[in-house]
Amino acid sequence: MPYRTESFDAYLSEQLQNPEMAKEFLLSSMEGEDSLNLIDALKRTISCMGIKEFSEISGIHRHSISRMLSQDDIPKIETLNNYLAPFHLRVKIQVEDVA
Repeated sequence: MPYRTESFDAYLSEQLQNPEMAKEFLLSSMEGEDSLNLIDALKRTISCMGIKEFSEISGIHRHSISRMLSQDDIPKIETLNNYLAPFHLRVKIQVEDVA
């Protein structure tokens, strides 16, 4: 990840306090050439927002957020939906016929 100044990090965190901005940041992280998967994009968004700030808007305890950010496991669908709720998003699994 490129080096950023503390002032930019503070600015970005402040901008992401707006739920619509945070939603766009999350969704745009999953697009393009350097796209992230959903879990990594969610972790990036929460990290940029700040754990304390995300905890306040999501109602999820800070320790649970910290644990999720540090784990490599794939969270349950219900857990992902809890983390996506502040962005007015939810997970949908779709099976497609590839034959």
